[in-house]
Amino acid sequence: MKVLLLPLFQFPTGHLKVADTIEEHIQKQYPDADIKVVDFLNYCSDKLEKLVSGIYLKGFLGAPFLYRALYYTIMYKQHPFKMQPDLQVLSYYFERKMQKFLEEEKPDLVFCTHSFPSGIISSLKQKGRYKNITAVNVYTDFFINDIWGKQGIDYHFVPHHEAKEELTRKHHLPGENIFVTGIPVSTTYQFPSPHKAEQIRHVLVAGGNSGLVNSFDLIGAMQKLPHIQFGILCGNNEELFAELQKLDSEQIIPIGYIHDPHELNKLYDEADAIMTKPGGVTISEALQKRLPILIHTSLPGQEEINMDFLLEKKLAIVINNDQMIKQLKDEAAILALRKNIDAYLKEITCPLETAIHTAIKNKGRKSAEPVHSLKAIPTVYH
Repeated sequence: MKVLLLPLFQFPTGHLKVADTIEEHIQKQYPDADIKVVDFLNYCSDKLEKLVSGIYLKGFLGAPFLYRALYYTIMYKQHPFKMQPDLQVLSYYFERKMQKFLEEEKPDLVFCTHSFPSGIISSLKQKGRYKNITAVNVYTDFFINDIWGKQGIDYHFVPHHEAKEELTRKHHLPGENIFVTGIPVSTTYQFPSPHKAEQIRHVLVAGGNSGLVNSFDLIGAMQKLPHIQFGILCGNNEELFAELQKLDSEQIIPIGYIHDPHELNKLYDEADAIMTKPGGVTISEALQKRLPILIHTSLPGQEEINMDFLLEKKLAIVINNDQMIKQLKDEAAILALRKNIDAYLKEITCPLETAIHTAIKNKGRKSAEPVHSLKAIPTVYH
């Protein structure tokens, strides 16, 4: 059995982490599977991948308004920013590249963890091609943009029931092929953090790699809470790591790049809450660990939309420098977050391994067998 996993970009992203999680589950259930993780954009052209990823990174941090306008222009068909660019030539180019790619690899299944390859495969399958390849969308944010393929995609692993309702109502997809798995995270994070006292004593701060902690106003606000320890994940931001080290503080502790998920899981277990940006995968890891989520800032585009969802469902609170003391001492608000997170997790009705097993069991069929009881499908090891 040949399986392709299609994230986007060469640098670490949530799309790549979700692809790694899918690979982890498939290898566990089907150790003989031939699995390959491929950045399709890089396959098309490494120069093109470098160009697009550079625009992505620089736009995120250097020109947020332009990135926001570009994101909505490309990702949504109807939006005030929409400029209706003519993408027909590009679509033809990428479809030809995808055909060449699929004919070279000859996969049985393709899992798309980014909307870009999903849209291309959907277009090809709607034209009657590659019907023998099972295509699966694995959504990595709390919303579904217009680039994701809908028709022609065999299975959808969605973050919540509202997303399933959108696909069935708006796009008329069969509900039995849409599984509410949540945004997939590594099995390393499957167990909740140990029971915590209501009062917050230790906050894990994520997002240092993307500029979350570059404001020393935020550091100043933390220093006004001497009873709380802040562990700051600096990622590859060596400048931030060095600046925090200079503080020589037992309260504000810089943490370098972490590659091992078990090491990160240990930090999750030690924390009483997480302060972060609303990236889909990081937020989902925090939800799985039952950590109260404090959002300090968000990057333009997808993170803003994620934040809207989290605030609407009361799964996170926006924290600001001036009110941080009051907010972190509000035990009732923190308890409410914990209860809302528990309620959200109860609505994730399909274990990821069950959804994967169903897709693999039905691979290559023109119409999948209906799933009457997801719980009745065993996890199979070969």
